[in-house]
Order: sequence, then structure tokens, then C-alpha cells
Amino acid sequence: MRGLTLLVGLFSLLAQGSLASDYFSSITGLEDLLHTEQYLTRELRSKVNAIKTALQHLESELSSIEKEHTMAASDTENYLTNPVNVYRLMKRLHTDWSLMEGRVQLMAEEMNFNATREYGLSYPSQEDVEGAALALVRLQSTYKLDVAQVAQGILNGVKYGSDMSWQDCFELGQQLFEMEDYNNTKVWLRESMERLRRQTSHASSHLAPTSGPDTVTLNKMEATAKSLFQLGDFDTAFELSQRVLQFDPKRIRNWHLGDKGTAPPEDIDDVYLPKHSDSYSLSQEFAKYEKVCRGEVHPISRQELRCRYSRGNHPYRFLAPLKLEEHSLDPYVATFHDMLSPLKISQLREMAVPRMHRSTVNPLPGGQLKKSAFRVSKNAWLAYESHPTMVGMLRDLKDATGLDTTFCEQLQVANYGVGGHYEPHWDFFRDPNHYPAEEGNRIATAIFYLSEVEQGGATAFPFLDIAVKPQLGNVLFWYNLHRSLDKDYRTKHAGCPVLKGSKWIGNVWIHEVTQTFARPCDVFRDHEVSLEYEIIK
Repeated sequence: MRGLTLLVGLFSLLAQGSLASDYFSSITGLEDLLHTEQYLTRELRSKVNAIKTALQHLESELSSIEKEHTMAASDTENYLTNPVNVYRLMKRLHTDWSLMEGRVQLMAEEMNFNATREYGLSYPSQEDVEGAALALVRLQSTYKLDVAQVAQGILNGVKYGSDMSWQDCFELGQQLFEMEDYNNTKVWLRESMERLRRQTSHASSHLAPTSGPDTVTLNKMEATAKSLFQLGDFDTAFELSQRVLQFDPKRIRNWHLGDKGTAPPEDIDDVYLPKHSDSYSLSQEFAKYEKVCRGEVHPISRQELRCRYSRGNHPYRFLAPLKLEEHSLDPYVATFHDMLSPLKISQLREMAVPRMHRSTVNPLPGGQLKKSAFRVSKNAWLAYESHPTMVGMLRDLKDATGLDTTFCEQLQVANYGVGGHYEPHWDFFRDPNHYPAEEGNRIATAIFYLSEVEQGGATAFPFLDIAVKPQLGNVLFWYNLHRSLDKDYRTKHAGCPVLKGSKWIGNVWIHEVTQTFARPCDVFRDHEVSLEYEIIK
């Protein structure tokens, strides 16, 4: 339930006066937002209870006065000739009504509740809200989720949380509209209107009052409908405007009448491409990556892959052999099972959390590291020598692969929250200026899985049709370079979006220097086989 509930919750919290903390990029920090809403809920509940008590007292006194007037109406002369009644009438008008007025004013003061100015609370920024919206859209696209089911809290057929209200769907649709993601705007606005229709229909059939849109929401609906109409989306605009008129028939859609018959823009197909979509996300290669994430393709290999016990490179490993699962022999991709205990994983995560920052992507030569929607996560860098657990990780990795781990970058612990991902990329550096010449390029990568992921979050190799699901304590290993030390473009890989859960990994990048005897080159260069994968198709 937590995954979808937290995502939806990001749309309802306001961002005024907050510090940018990239809450949307990782599960770390989201608990702060949950605590904020818990605090606000308690405060508002206290005020509501106090107001309820005051209203009950007022209701009792008002009923008593109404009863007096009912008696007086039946025989006014008889009522007013009773000295007790006269005294009580005088007292009420002189004293009681002033007291009741004071109580009403006190209730008004109690109603003064400002959720945006509570000191010391955590609030998401506008970037967080947009990031959460994009996460839902990313999950829809990658896993082909039905919007109606997502709104019901159903992810890939599993019910996790409560339903989204029609207001939730409308706010998400409007958020996507402001981000110029018009295709997804349409589906969420239509889902919102369908939910509103069902709500009003249900209320009418049970003769119950229904909570329709307030004036502010009606204004938003009308403005959005007008913009969609001008963009040529007549169907969605008409549906929105019909709902507006249903709740406020006095509104006259002059914009509709005046613009009726206006032809849609000639470049309507371009208009409806999401603003955040780039050419790569529309490529065949990206579509293949999404298929691998969904598990729609499987490796068709002529290689003899095995799951076996391995002694690795340690002479005494026969006493405790490694559990090795081969995914590909060329390029070499394999999983070593049960390499890290839950206790050691807990230690790593505890060390990483205080140091977590938004992940960045490699810049152009001479540029600075930048945040990007290409990679949505948080990470921390830890020095191996700072804790025995990390020293042991390098030792075990050396035993398993035979590689010299002297020249490794610091351990990078990363966390991907709901919708977190890392689009297809290579781990080797394409520009020699990005790595120290004395250490060489990244010859190999090892990913330590520090958590399980309920749905999504696999490590995908689109060119190899491989998707490896995170399993606690396992290590995924592969070579980024050919034996000739040329770049192996077949190793392009990605972190599939996390659909449900939280993905924690530890990245180890081993450099090529000192690997001459551990992985000697062949007589001839062996790089030609991967050159065709360099160009995006």
C-alpha cells in the first residue's frame, strides 16, 4: 500500500516555504513527508473535535430557543404574559446571543489552520511534485499499466492501496498539462471525469448529497478545457466543460461558442508529444528496453549457460564454493548468489543514508555533473577502508572474479524509490578525460543488491535480452570492455523503474590497470562484434 499512497500523497502536500530535498528521487526522506502529514492530521483532528463539541453546545441551545418560539407561535399572547418567558426572552437577547456570537467567533479562530507555515516540518518542492507525476507516467509507459487500474491502487494486477479520488486524478492531469505532457493529460482527466460521474450517479441513486467541485476547481476545469479545445482535443475539452456546466449551469462557455469550428493546429501530432520525451525515448532501442523490463523478451542463446558451484580464484574456496549463475558468456554476465549477509547490508545502508544526495549523470567534457530525469535516484559514496564490511566486499569480489581490486572507485550506495530508474547507458567512459590515465577505464562492474524489490527494478541489458531481478545479497557482475580493452557496446544496461518497493544497490567499478594477468588480451582484437551496437537505432 505504501508505494502508491506515498506517490499520491505528494500531490496533496504543498511546497511553499520548503527546501528542495529531491524527495521524489529516493525512498529516503519520504518518511519525513509521511510524518509531516501525520502531524498535520493530528492538529486538524484536534481542531475539528473542538469545533464539533462547540457546535453540539450551540445546537443544543439553538434547539431550545427554537422550541420556545414554537410554543410562542401557538399562542403569542399567552406566552408573553408569562413573566418567566419575558425574563428569559430579555436575558437571551441581552446576554445569551452575545455569548453565542463569541463562541462562533472562537470557532472561526479555531478554523484558522495553516498547513504551509508549520515550522520544522518537511514539505515537497514543486520539482518533487513534478517528479512524482513523471514517475507515474514512466511506470504507465514502461509496464503498460491501465490508468483506471492505477487509480484503483492496482499495479500489475495487485491491489496495494486505496483508490485515488476524482480530485486526485484531476490534479495529476492538470499537473501533466502544465508540464505539456498532453497525451497523459487526456487519460488522467478522462479518468477524473469518469470517477466524478460515477460518484454523482451513485449519490443520486441513493438520494444522498454529493460533494462536487468547488468554485476554484470549477475554474481550473474550465480553464483546462479551454486550453485543450484550443490545442484541438475537442473530446476531452467537451467532457470537461459538460461537467462544469453540470455543477454550475449559469456558466456560459463563450470561448466554446466563439471558437467552435476552429481547425486544430496543423502540427497537432507534434503538439501532443510529451515535452519531456526526447528522441531516444522514441527509438526502437528504448522500446526494446521497456520490453525487457516487462519480461516480454527472453534471451535466445546458443551458449551453454549453467548454474554451478565455483571456487573462484581462491585456493580454499572448495570448502565454501560460490553459487554462480551465468546469464551470458560473451559478453560475460553472471550472478554470484548470497555474497552479502543481511547484517552487513544493514550496516551499509545505515552508513549511506546520512550521506545520500541526488544522483547525477556524466557531463560533456569540461562540464559539471547534472541532475537529470535520465537517472532518478539518490546515492552516497563510501570509502572501502572506512569499514571492515566494505573491505570484505572487495576481498570477496577479488576471490570470485580473479580481478585485482586495488584500483576501484569508492563504493556507491544508491537508492531508487517508487518510479526510480536509470535509463540505458554504458558504465565505461567514452571520453578518456573522464578517468585517470594511470587507472584506465572501467573494465568491470559489480552490483551488490542490498534489497529485494516487489515489482520492477530489474537490471536490464536490452541488447542481450537479459533482465536480472534484485535479490538480497546477490552480486551481478559483467565486463564492460573486451579483452583488447576496447569498449563493449553490447553491455548497455539500465535500471528498470521501480514499480513497487525500494531498490538499494552497491556499485563497484573496477578499473583496467593491473589486470594484465587477471584478464590477458588475445592475439587479435575482439571488439568488432560489438561495434554495431554503438549507434542508437
